[in-house]
Amino acid sequence: MTRNLIPQILSRVKRTIHRHQMILPSEQLGVAVSGGIDSVVLLDILASLKEELHISLLVLHLNHGIRGEEAERDQKFVQDLSKRYALPSLNKKVDVPSYMGETSLSLQEAARELRYRFFEEAMETQNLDKVAVGQSADDQAETVLMRFIKGGGTRGLKGIPYVREERYIRPLLDVWREELQGYAQQRGLAFVEDSSNLKTTYLRNQIRHELLPYLRKYNPNIKERLLQLAQILGEDDLYLEVLAQELAKEIVKRNNEEVFIPISQLLSLPSTLQVRVLQRAFAHISAGKILEYPHLKGILRMAQEGGGSKRMPLPGGLWAIRVYDTLTLRKGEGTKEERLKEIALQVPGRTTLKDIGMGIEATIYEVRTSPRPDPQEAYLDYNRLIFPLRVRSYLPGDRFIPFGMKGRKKIKEFFTDLKIPHEQRKNIPLVISGADICWVAGWRIDERFKIGKGTKKTLKLTMIRL
Repeated sequence: MTRNLIPQILSRVKRTIHRHQMILPSEQLGVAVSGGIDSVVLLDILASLKEELHISLLVLHLNHGIRGEEAERDQKFVQDLSKRYALPSLNKKVDVPSYMGETSLSLQEAARELRYRFFEEAMETQNLDKVAVGQSADDQAETVLMRFIKGGGTRGLKGIPYVREERYIRPLLDVWREELQGYAQQRGLAFVEDSSNLKTTYLRNQIRHELLPYLRKYNPNIKERLLQLAQILGEDDLYLEVLAQELAKEIVKRNNEEVFIPISQLLSLPSTLQVRVLQRAFAHISAGKILEYPHLKGILRMAQEGGGSKRMPLPGGLWAIRVYDTLTLRKGEGTKEERLKEIALQVPGRTTLKDIGMGIEATIYEVRTSPRPDPQEAYLDYNRLIFPLRVRSYLPGDRFIPFGMKGRKKIKEFFTDLKIPHEQRKNIPLVISGADICWVAGWRIDERFKIGKGTKKTLKLTMIRL
């Protein structure tokens, strides 16, 4: 007599939901349904538990525009399925191959990015609290093995999280695919087959159809051991992640396009926390993706090496850039900023430098004025200057005599000594008198134009923010 799997699986899924606090009463859930067996069983289980959990459901289906008629078949199947359960649905079609060409992502990466973008849009427009995804224990075992092959660290080897960002839940992560097949059979559930799941051109499919069956010869319980490994590492990683989160709050500065990390503070941490801080920084600008171990080691190696500026490419068109003591992770290498075009300085008056959001205020004093120690101000001997004064960015070969020194110094070497990043150098105005630089604005005047005992008239220049 065939054992009834349905009560056992329902009970296990409820325990998973409760243990990981996946669902709260009165929440509205989106259920990602591709039409395959995992997502169909997920929908059936949540529909069965809907009243008990006091939740409402919305079926979500994305046609990736990859498999032609087969994809259209899947979309219609899911629409019919929604009607059968008397549930509302939201369907969308995207063009993954075109997006793949625009972004230089792999087919699977492009599909995943558009899929989660669809989920985010659905949560916003349909007032959903969470989206449930139908990944199983087999997916977890395959993910752990795949990340091991690709060189993942502890964070990667802990596998798929039960709950991500408090928005994505995976109630089936403790149920094996074989059990889902038995559940579907006993419940009389129909589903569709995705032909791409049989193609061994994808690494996951190679692991599923070739590597895992081979490894079972050495350990029949290899999938269970991989799942156990993910759980053990997940518990260890959770503790370390809490520490890394607090440290990242202290040392990582960020905006939508970049994150900035002081290298000296990063390297003062234990190595296991260094990589976690980097992972958190990378996740911020990559929509939650993780870096593989070789990339993490490459970034740390670049941070540990001396020198001025260095950079290395990262997955997804992102870059790691070291400029002296600052490590920057950003989208793209960074745009090349135009140099400040040479313009005349209004004396007296205000000169606006729109390109950098700054200005220079010029004031004339008919007496010798005592300079204040403020790098944003310059006090120059008026009678030593050749008018009109001009303002521009530095050019190759520019030299001046820094205040307090005797010999000429290249502007480039001056910037290097002060560890001014290359990206900022073009935005530092130089005030020119005749053929000489009289002020590197915000940094240093030229020794030849300083206020002295013989000064009878003073020109004061002040950098101002617009």
